[in-house]
Amino acid sequence: MTQSRLLIAVAAILVVDLVSPVFAHTTIGNLNSTPPYYRSDDHELNPTNTFGTAHVPGPLGYVWPGAGFSFYTSRSGFPGYQSPFQDYEEPLQVAGNSYSPEGAILASTPKHDSVGDLIFAVNLSQPAAYITPENPAPKFNYSTITLYLPAPLIDKRGRLVQDGFEPAGGIDWEKGDSSNIVTTITADYGRIFVGRADANDPFAPGWWSIRITASGSGIVFTPERSWREWYYIRVNQLRAPDVAGRYLFKIFLSDHYPTKHQSSPLINSTMPAENWPTLLVKGDVDPAIVYGTVRYGEKAHPTLYGEPIELPGVVRAVGIAADPYTGEATSRHVEARGYFNASVKGHFEVEGLAPGIYDLYASAAGLPERIVAHDIRLLRGQSLSVDLYLEPGPEIRGEVFSKSCHGQVQWKGEFPISIVIYDSDNYIEANVASYSPINLTHAPYTSYVTGNTLFDSNRLAPPNTPKLAAFPWEGPVSYYPYTAAPPFRDPFGVHNGVGPAQVWWVSPTGSFDPVTGLGSSPYSFRFQFGAQRYYGAPRLLSGMVPQALATWIDGLGPGTYFIRAHVNSYVQTDISGSSFRDYYFTVNPDQTLSVELFIDLWLSGTVNLTVHFHDDPAGMHAQPIRGPDPARFLIVEALDSSGILAAFNFTLVPASSSSATLTLDGLGMAGVIPPPDPRGKIKYSLFRYRGVRDYGIYPGTYFLNLYMRGYIQAVPPAEEPRQLDQPAAITISMCNSTNSISAHMFRGAGINVTVYSTDWQDPHTPTRWRWNSTPVSILVYDVASRSLVDAVSFWDGNSNMWRTPQANSDYDRIPSPDWRVIFGSSSSTLITNGSTILERLGPDLPSPTSLSPDQDIASNAFPQSILHLGFLSNSYYYRFGDRSTVAIYPGHYSVTGWTYGYVQEGVAALGDLGNHLVAVRAGEIADTSIRLIQGVEFDLKIVFRKELLPAGLPSNMSMRVRVYDDRDVLVAAASTSLDISSVQPLADAGFFADGKKIADAGCADPPIPAGTLQVECRRLAGLLGYVDPTEGAESLRRLTQFSPDIGVWGGSPNPIPGIYRGDWRVLVELVP
Repeated sequence: MTQSRLLIAVAAILVVDLVSPVFAHTTIGNLNSTPPYYRSDDHELNPTNTFGTAHVPGPLGYVWPGAGFSFYTSRSGFPGYQSPFQDYEEPLQVAGNSYSPEGAILASTPKHDSVGDLIFAVNLSQPAAYITPENPAPKFNYSTITLYLPAPLIDKRGRLVQDGFEPAGGIDWEKGDSSNIVTTITADYGRIFVGRADANDPFAPGWWSIRITASGSGIVFTPERSWREWYYIRVNQLRAPDVAGRYLFKIFLSDHYPTKHQSSPLINSTMPAENWPTLLVKGDVDPAIVYGTVRYGEKAHPTLYGEPIELPGVVRAVGIAADPYTGEATSRHVEARGYFNASVKGHFEVEGLAPGIYDLYASAAGLPERIVAHDIRLLRGQSLSVDLYLEPGPEIRGEVFSKSCHGQVQWKGEFPISIVIYDSDNYIEANVASYSPINLTHAPYTSYVTGNTLFDSNRLAPPNTPKLAAFPWEGPVSYYPYTAAPPFRDPFGVHNGVGPAQVWWVSPTGSFDPVTGLGSSPYSFRFQFGAQRYYGAPRLLSGMVPQALATWIDGLGPGTYFIRAHVNSYVQTDISGSSFRDYYFTVNPDQTLSVELFIDLWLSGTVNLTVHFHDDPAGMHAQPIRGPDPARFLIVEALDSSGILAAFNFTLVPASSSSATLTLDGLGMAGVIPPPDPRGKIKYSLFRYRGVRDYGIYPGTYFLNLYMRGYIQAVPPAEEPRQLDQPAAITISMCNSTNSISAHMFRGAGINVTVYSTDWQDPHTPTRWRWNSTPVSILVYDVASRSLVDAVSFWDGNSNMWRTPQANSDYDRIPSPDWRVIFGSSSSTLITNGSTILERLGPDLPSPTSLSPDQDIASNAFPQSILHLGFLSNSYYYRFGDRSTVAIYPGHYSVTGWTYGYVQEGVAALGDLGNHLVAVRAGEIADTSIRLIQGVEFDLKIVFRKELLPAGLPSNMSMRVRVYDDRDVLVAAASTSLDISSVQPLADAGFFADGKKIADAGCADPPIPAGTLQVECRRLAGLLGYVDPTEGAESLRRLTQFSPDIGVWGGSPNPIPGIYRGDWRVLVELVP
């Protein structure tokens, strides 16, 4: 029978009542070049700080430091950033000038880290703007929030590319540790992900990304509450940047990003960029500011000289700090930066400057950085206006030819082409200086298309066509005659175009653009970076510019550069294919003239691969792979003698097939999945997933490795272990030569598991599952290596999907006697022949649908920046080394079961093998069963007191309860956002506030209400979907593989391995 424990905890209350802020604050607004404010749609037109009238309609972001409330001014408002260009101050400033708002924080220094907390908040601005006769009471609902925080970035030479915030106190966001993040959006840390966005993130390359999935009814704004809901995220213990300046935080809701300024029709699926919050980091208590206009300095272009640039860029002030009172120079190095977008027409503001002596550096997209002012002396509280002049870098033009052994030939197909400029002949990503535009927001992350990247053979399937991409998309259209038409512009500024509008696809039926002469002909491709004496080739894609998408902020400066052209099926070599061919150019100081290159690409070889599938190692007849699901992914990798990936492809093999064919042309153009899958007909590039660019195959010998669920590649007759995992070797030559090869895969082993629910008695008696609908994770381990092989799934024939089995309280076992009555006649039992993760996740997530793409667009770039789901991102989904991770090899295995409220003999922690072993042989299925035992349950009662007297909670609170044994091992936990109520909402279990049940609380669904005197946590029986905030990787495991749910060991008169007779310690945490 189940054991129960009653524990009573007394919680002393020490919290702060959250009063909704009432003062206006500064966001980035709609930046422009019009004095005196240089922005609109912020608080500059609202000196009375009336709520909701200063900012554009839509969700509105806030950030403020420290405790978050104006304790030191006895005000209930928050000290947010405020623009230096305003004619009123509210709330009152503490410092002696308006260049240091109350919400500013001090920068870190080499001798002192400035560490503190930041609080972010979201509410809704101007809800009345959304009211229409057709929708008089609009509701807003968002399921996720993604918060980008600037992070320090260092280049290969050790130079600071950008500065930002860092978690302090040993917290490692790189490893997913979210323990310094607290939010009212959820109390379930399995819904909080943190990590660093990669260098190709379309919004914030290299920034920190915090992604939260909302509990309860989501992030909602409702007419019932007059749309006045507030949501908070607190990030504790952040180290401030060393570089001073105004820092921007990007906030996206429900995985949407805005495609325009807020205007009719109104953006409603995400937060408008104008409403993103900013924070001033200052180099001294009473800082100075330098502002002005960046202008064209190209004297050879008299119509442009002296005009404000319409490009994004940055101004850096670098110098030595001075004593703020005496003005004498110190030895402290100081720096401040100010970023600007194209819409401000060169207006820049470098804020937070410590008193000191500075040199000014400036750069803009296509206009290389140069020193523009020397020895500027700034006093505390001083403002200095200065105009700066920049000159464009060189234009880079080129033509790429399609070649074969007999001369120039038509392009092999309609393929994306990528032109990459490196600052070294070591062609690695760290040396990339500039690159042609690719779609970074949507899979398959190739060159831009109008429509979708769907293929019919080697061409885009109609009506999908290559799309023009231009630099700049919004900038100086008045003085450059050919730019993209309005539908192709990014209203927040230049994104990643590099020159005049052109397509970046090669095509055997293409023709050059009649105006620019750029694009593809049947035999060659012409490209252009920059436009001579307007702007040069851009470099340094940055998210620091105040706009939605990252953009260029610099240009190619003096130096020698190397170019590579990347196209599937082509190599950049001599005619033999044995020697790589470098193409390079040199940029001299102050060079603005064009550079022209001619590049030959040579058709490489092709491999036609046929794979045969066999059931019996002793027989050579191919047999269908069979179900229960309709198809399985087959992946092939070609490795050179050094183990470097040279070619990749995959296909979907129907259950009725006994063989499959694939073509290997190199890297890129991988797939296709047949319809009706939403990813049907898409061919994928590997660059965004693994940093590998499209390319052909060099001549030489390669080894083909095959991976498919339930099958092992082998050399016939595959009767001995040494005959398994034997790759097929093939020699490939140049000039579109075709080589054919056959390979064989043999059915591996299988394990069929039955799981029983039992009590503590000896002998054990089967009992019905105690916790209905809870997931049961059945883990299979290889005994020899102690490595996890699979978390067993079953095929649900009714819903046509792989699922984790669940407990059913009407029965005492899984599968139950009427299993196929419940799940359909085509369903499987708990049989594993290898992990189903390839089929469950596929190559990448299907692209989401954008309901109003003229306002905002949905993108998987937000979740994938942290999660990297799909086998294109991670080869460990299907192999470890050369060994398949989606098949079961002959050998010995252990089987363990994990579910809420149950324990297993000999199993206490993940990785324990227990005492249940099974031996399997290739081509056979071994039957086995395991027995799970009902564990201990806790009844917890938490009483709130103040000065030893009962006291109600001062505000709504979320709660987390954790129970540790005397070895400091976490054995049970729950929160008001995640407990047994998530699967059993009506059960007499979970959280009860003064007797009233609390379930799935979070966001606008109140958790424990204010005034509560007592909270009970009834029948807490272990861990159910719980993720400790220090274990970031656990969130990903729970999302993609399994949730290691478990019960609590207790004492027993029977000698059961694992029994526990010690004490427990209860930790209760409350968050307002």
